[in-house]
Amino acid sequence: MTIVIRPSSGRNRKLVKPDGGQQSSDQQAVKDLDRRWNEVYLRNDRSDFAEILANDLRVNFSDGRSGGKADLMRPTPVGAKVAFSEAGMQMFAPTAVTWGRVRIEHPDPIVDQGYVRIYSKRDGRWQAVFVMVFPV
Repeated sequence: MTIVIRPSSGRNRKLVKPDGGQQSSDQQAVKDLDRRWNEVYLRNDRSDFAEILANDLRVNFSDGRSGGKADLMRPTPVGAKVAFSEAGMQMFAPTAVTWGRVRIEHPDPIVDQGYVRIYSKRDGRWQAVFVMVFPV
């Protein structure tokens, strides 16, 4: 089932299922993790990543480099403005995929990127296990 995150008039976003039904607890858990991930960038405070990201997380950056959890723990340069858009979600329990766009306005360049995040449920707990970032 596809879950689409549509911007609302307020600060929060709502998950809307095409059939208008209730979200499962797994869908809600992944939605919360994805929201918290975005808030890490908005607040420029990486402390929540310790819980959100699995220790064996893999990341593919837009410049072709790959890395792990430690690479994402480094903060964004001070003064950068971050905005998220075009978000979506698909559940494949015990795996979930989220995607969207992020715009980062650094003091010099403006960076527009797409991302795909993969979450996995292990031992009853959802965590991010992979993220791919690409230029748009």
